[in-house]
Parts: sequence; C-alpha cells; structure tokens
Amino acid sequence: MKFIVLFLSASSLLAQANGDKFIGSIDLNNVVDDKLYVTVELPEITHESIEYHIPKIVPGTYSISDFGRFITELEVVDDNGEKLAVERLTDNRWLIKDATKAKSISYWVEDTYDTKKGNVIFEPAGTNIEEGENFILNTFGFFGYLEGLKNLGYQVNITHPESLYGGTSMIDLDESTTVDTFEVSDYYTLADSPIMYSKPDTTIKNVGGAEILVQIHSKRDRVTSKDVMDNIAELLEAQKNYLGGTLPIKKYAFLIYLSDGLSRSGGFGALEHSLSSVYSFPEINPIFLSQSIRDVAAHEFFHIITPLNIHSEEIGNFDFINPNMSKHLWLYEGITEYSASHVQIKEGLISLESYMNILEGKIENSKNYNDVLPFTELSSLCLDEHKSQYQNVYQKGALIGMSLDIYLRKYSDGEYGVQQLMQDLAKEYGKEVSFKDELLFDKIAALSSAEILDFFKTYVEGPNPIPYKEVLQQVGIEYIEEGTIFQLTLGNISLGVDPDTRQVAITGTSEMNDFGKEMAYQIGDKLKSFNGTEVTTENIADLVAEFRNTFNAGDKVKMEVKRSVNGKSKKVKLKAPAQTIETEVEGEIRVNRNATDEQVKLRKAWIGV
Repeated sequence: MKFIVLFLSASSLLAQANGDKFIGSIDLNNVVDDKLYVTVELPEITHESIEYHIPKIVPGTYSISDFGRFITELEVVDDNGEKLAVERLTDNRWLIKDATKAKSISYWVEDTYDTKKGNVIFEPAGTNIEEGENFILNTFGFFGYLEGLKNLGYQVNITHPESLYGGTSMIDLDESTTVDTFEVSDYYTLADSPIMYSKPDTTIKNVGGAEILVQIHSKRDRVTSKDVMDNIAELLEAQKNYLGGTLPIKKYAFLIYLSDGLSRSGGFGALEHSLSSVYSFPEINPIFLSQSIRDVAAHEFFHIITPLNIHSEEIGNFDFINPNMSKHLWLYEGITEYSASHVQIKEGLISLESYMNILEGKIENSKNYNDVLPFTELSSLCLDEHKSQYQNVYQKGALIGMSLDIYLRKYSDGEYGVQQLMQDLAKEYGKEVSFKDELLFDKIAALSSAEILDFFKTYVEGPNPIPYKEVLQQVGIEYIEEGTIFQLTLGNISLGVDPDTRQVAITGTSEMNDFGKEMAYQIGDKLKSFNGTEVTTENIADLVAEFRNTFNAGDKVKMEVKRSVNGKSKKVKLKAPAQTIETEVEGEIRVNRNATDEQVKLRKAWIGV
C-alpha cells in the first residue's frame, strides 16, 4: 500500500497571494471519548450552496477509506455564531445551505486505530488519538475542503502539550512550545503532509543538502530514533549518490509508530508521501525491527522522485471523492520498488547473490497474479475490477523496471538506463507539470531509444508475460524456470541460530548426504568461518550462494567451527572436496559462468558487478 503524492498548481499560488485560505485548528489537550474537536475557518464563499468534503479515498492507498464516517456533530455557523442548515449527502459530503454566510465548520473526529466502524484502515494511512501519548495526524482524516476550492491555501494551528513534539516535513511558523502553525499552498499539499505528536525521540541528519528527521513513538523503548538513523544512514547516502549527489528536497521526515502488539489491521509497513513517510510496526526484536524499517525505507524514500517530480494529470489534480486512476502504476510503484534494491547493488550495499535472490523472489511471487493482464489495465482499474491484482505492482511492476533497465542498457551500449531516465523525466516535468497518460511511452522513447516502444507495447500495454530468461541472458545471468540441475551441496544439513551466542549453528544432520559426512559435521557446531570468511547471521545466505556460483566440483571446501568436546568449546577445522547433487528447481537465477565479454560488460553497466 503506497501513498501517491499531490502537488501545488499555479492557481494555488495565486489564491494564497490573495490571502484567501482555510484555517484549521485542533487542540490536542481536549480529548473527549477518544475524539478530537476540529474547527475550520472558511474562505469567502460566493455560491448560495456548496459542499464540504472529507476524502473518500486518498491517493496511493488504492482502496476506499471513507474518512468522513469518523466525523460526527458537524456544524456550520455564520459571523454571529448562528447555525446554518447542513445536509449530510454521503459519508464524506455535506451540503451547506445559505453558504455565503458561512464563517466556520466544526466537528468531532474519532480515530481509526481502535474504531469499531466498518472496514479497517491500514494504520500508516489512518489516525491515532492517545491522550497525552501519541497523535497520528494524517491530515486528510481531520481536515476537509470546499468543493472546487482545493487550490486555496491552508493554515493549520495545533495546540499540544509541551511534553509532545510534532514531527513533520512542514515548517512550524510559531515559536511557542505549545502551539504549532503550518501553512501550505493548497489542500493537496496539506493531505500530503502528516504530523506525528509524541514524546521527543528524534534524530536529525543532513544528507545531500536535505534535513532528514527520524521520529519514533515507542512504548517499550526497544528501538530509538538514533538506532534507526544509524541503520538507514548508509542507505540514504547511497540513494543520494544514486540520484546524482544531491537530493531534490529540503526536508524529509520518517515518522515511526511502534505498537505494543499487533495492530488492528494485523499488518505492518508504511505509507509514503512526497516529503515524509508514516510507519507502523509491532515492537519486536530490535535487530529485526530496525532491519525491517530499513527495508521499507529503501522504497519509501525514493518517492521523492516519483510521483513528486514525475506524475500524470490524474495524480496532479487528484479527485478525493471520485478519482480517475493513472495507468502507470508500473512507474509510480514498480520503478520505485525496483530502484530500492537496484541502488543497493549499484552502490555496493548488498552482494550480487543477494540481489539475484531478490529478483528470483519477485518472479516467483508474481506467479500468484494474472500474468497476462496488461499492466496499464491493472493500474487504471485497480480500485474495483482488478483490486485483487494490485499487490503485483511490487512484484511484476518492479520486474518491468528491471527489464526496461536492461533493454535501455542494451540499446545504448550500456550508457543509458532507468537511473538516468528517471532523472531526465524529472527535469522534463518537475513538481508542477503533469504528463498526459497516453503520451508517456512516446516521451520515454524520445529521451532514450525508439526501440523501447516495442517493449511497452508488448509487455506493459499488451497481455504478454515478460520473457525473463531472455531478458536476463543479455546480462550474463541464467534464469532456470523449472527442471533438474546439478548443484553444489552444503551437505543437506539444517542451520539455525544459537539462542545464547546468536551464531549460526548446525541444528540437524538426519538427512546429511555424503559431502556432509565427509565434512564430519556434528549437531551443535557453531560456524566460525566458511572458505576463509567469517560467518554471521547476516551473511550466511550470501556465502552459500557465492559458494554455489563460484566453486566447481572437486574444489576444496574449508570450514572452521566451534565444537563442544568433553564440555569444553574447541575450534575444529573441517574440509572436503566440493560435490554436486541432482536438484529439482523452479525459478532459479544464477550467474552464467560462460557469459560473453559483451554480456559481462552490459551487466557491469547495469548493476556495477
């Protein structure tokens, strides 16, 4: 589930210059029955009647939320405080009568985290009200707009306990320690700017000219904002380099809510905005939690490129009540997901073996969806007819990005790929210019190669499965869809993690084959080194994959283990010549040792190794 960005327009700048804006206010000290009271001062209205809207759907969630169902006791008053007639048309629409007299709207808002109303909203897209502890203000859940006036400026005033800090990508214009004031150019930008109030645990770091903020709300204090920043700093630097050395933003906020147990939705993950992302995770083992946040952040942060700087008209002028969906989810989510792992292999953060495992997993996972459904059709109908296929944007959508990258490299002798294409598209359009859905493929062809149009026509607009074997062969990588191969064996033993030392250990030998017997493994052996490299829980999978990709039958395999002998821990050296076994595989990716020089050259241009 991902959040598509919204943008300001020329008309919004004019509206703000005229001083005509909405002013919304919330007092976080005033929580009644798990609800907050919202007041919105209205701009001048020239129509006798007008509708007030709270979003039915917010871009990128690709499901109906009906945030208006959490609104109660809505009232509209004039300058004298007299109530005006209001008719509720739907969950999300109110008709204000005698609207030229309307001065302000007020209502109570119930949060989504623990509500019993209707379908559950995924927490990063929802709202939370925990008096004195935490407030997740996804602004579209609290503030609305008058129909036809989304382009007017919006000021938000939040009164809060001095003990709580409001993390956001917006700039606080009030120096008070108990009042925050934010001003944005339009409702689009407001809806794209969440705020999280919690007891201060924030860490700020400058990366590529941008201020990066990490804020955490944690009940158990098992992970701090510094822990997360330390874990993602290397990734942020890699993404900065990947994007040309600087970041096209001034501030970015990671807002992280850690729940004490499972959330109501039962899910975890994030919702990204153009300049921030909201995370919801259970407070699990700190090692796994910090890594999980890093894995998700790799994707979310790349949305500063698309759709912030690259977006269609359907996104640039999003309809919160009756949206028209773009047909280019392969670009917004697929390319973003692809770039999240591509940057890591290109910048040396993960090994070739790890990267191939990622691609292998996406190919296998994509088989759970309709592979002959044109991706443009999936995108445009993802709210209804093809709703069940949406998650494929993170599988096949990313594989479209991979295939596009390889074809672009092929057509340019390795000189031009998706990395350069995205930068060129951002320069072509930018924040304030939307592209027309039907013209995007032609624009990409003009920036790169006319030959790429056949790829789009056949595999993105057409009903044809991508021939992954053919695509990967061009960069010296084999894809074995299914069949029997001879593969090096580690001995058919079971590996686990010793709970006391956190070392990789042998936990089972009942199915051990001849190679394992020759190595003389024993249950309880703790792996210290494998072929000269220290073994850790983080690198064991890569070491095994590298072994299978680089060793030949007969090559000497060396392992050092710690073994308990007569109650004492001793170092034991194991060795044996490598052996192959016949293995049934379905969907395996590995380096082609017989790749041509041209294929290797293209692979190095593609991923750097």
